[in-house]
Amino acid sequence: MVAESENEAMAIVTDLLAGTVGGCGGIIAGQPLDTVKVRLQSPRTRHLYTGVLNCFSKVVRQEGFLALFKGISSPLVGNAPMQAIVFGMNGNANRLMDKHVPYLRKTSSSDDFTKKPNFLRMYLAGTWAGVGQLSVCVPVELVKCKLQVQQDANIKLYSGPLDCVKKVFRKQGIFGFYRGFWPTFWRDGPTYGLYFVVYESIKWKAMDKTNGSNSVPSLLFAGGCAGICTWLFTYPFDVVKSIIQTLPDDAPREHRSMRYQFATNYRAHGHQFFTQGLTACLVRAVPANAATFLLYEYTLNLLKAI
Repeated sequence: MVAESENEAMAIVTDLLAGTVGGCGGIIAGQPLDTVKVRLQSPRTRHLYTGVLNCFSKVVRQEGFLALFKGISSPLVGNAPMQAIVFGMNGNANRLMDKHVPYLRKTSSSDDFTKKPNFLRMYLAGTWAGVGQLSVCVPVELVKCKLQVQQDANIKLYSGPLDCVKKVFRKQGIFGFYRGFWPTFWRDGPTYGLYFVVYESIKWKAMDKTNGSNSVPSLLFAGGCAGICTWLFTYPFDVVKSIIQTLPDDAPREHRSMRYQFATNYRAHGHQFFTQGLTACLVRAVPANAATFLLYEYTLNLLKAI
C-alpha cells in the first residue's frame, strides 16, 4: 500500500514537471504569432492592420522584433502552475479512471501496443484538466492580452506585468482578473479533452507497434494537429475573450458579457468577424503545440529513467 502511494505521488510529480517544461517551450515558440492574433482580435488595435503579415511587419518595423514577445513573462510565470495543473490533472484522472472505472480502463495491456487506447477516458480526463486550470489561466490571459495591445510607447497604461497586476487589483479587486471567464471556460473546458484525444490518437497511429516508441517527427505532427483541431472548434470564444479582456476598465458592465459581444458583433459584422486572427492562430498552433508535446514526452521519459 505504501509503495503504491509512493508510485502514485511520483507519477503526479513527473506529470507536473514534464507539463511545466513542455508548456514553457510552447509559449516561447508561439508568442510572436499570439501577439499578432490578439492585435487582430482587439477592438483597440485591429483597425491598424490589414492582415497577419501586415500586422507582423508593422509591429517589427515600428516597435522592434522584441515587441512580438510583449506580455510573455505573464504566461511564462503563470505557466508553471497552469501547465502543472493541466498535465497533472490529466495524468491523474487517467490513472484513477483506469483503476476504478472498468468501462474506462485501458483496452490493452502495457506491452500490447496494437490495440486502441480508450479515447473516451482520455477525453473525460482532458476536459477535467481544462476546467481545473481556469483559476490560473484566466488571470494570466488577462494580463498578457492587456500588455499585447499596447502598441504606442508614448501612452502605455502598464509598464509591465507587475504594474498591470497592481493596477487591475487596485481598480477592480480580485474579480477584475476574471473578466472573460466564461468565453475562456468554453474555449478551454470541453476542448482540452479533444486536444488530448487528437494528440494520443495520431501518436498511437504513428507508433512503432513492436516497442511502443514514436519518432520525433510523429510527435511534432501529432502536437501540431492537436493544436489546429482544437482552435478550429474554439476560436470564436477566443475572439470574444480577447475583446472582453482588452476593453477599457470603465467599459459598461453589459459590454463585458459574452452574450452581448457575440450578438452585437454578429449583427454588425456577420460570422466572419469571429475568424479575425485565425490564420495567425493556426500557424502559431503548429510550433507551439508541437514544442509543448515534444518537450513533455522527452522530459517525462527522462524523469522516468532517473
